[in-house]
Amino acid sequence: MALSVLRTLNWSRGFTFTEMLLVLAVAMAVTGVGYAASSSKALHDKEPIPFEVQLKHDIQAIQLHAVAHGEYTKIVFPPDGTYVASKAGSSVLFTRRLPEGVSLSDYSTLKQVEFTGIGSARAFGTLNFQTPEGSTKVIVNIGKGRVTIDR
Repeated sequence: MALSVLRTLNWSRGFTFTEMLLVLAVAMAVTGVGYAASSSKALHDKEPIPFEVQLKHDIQAIQLHAVAHGEYTKIVFPPDGTYVASKAGSSVLFTRRLPEGVSLSDYSTLKQVEFTGIGSARAFGTLNFQTPEGSTKVIVNIGKGRVTIDR
């Protein structure tokens, strides 16, 4: 019996290829589950995007859409506390709700931001927003459609 144990030990000099693949597969599965759990938690712990940053991204998005598709686009700020981005023919691209406490001021010289098919602003002026932190101005310059946001 001792001889058969010795022979068995002499034959096992390492792991087979299949055993190595099995260990690697288990290790990758454990790592993947851990990574997925940590990245999911990181997404939930993120703070919301500030209003000014979101608005700037949305304005850039409709300007890019205007240039890419060669069509008129605009963002309109109706009095219901939302803003609506649309393209030529009034088909809606997206709608967003203004954050709590944010409203378009009556002192705004613009009520919408419009871009031509080449990305130029159709009108220039200022959108004044009242926020809980104070006043925010979105300035639309004529020409290449440059938009700046001031606090």
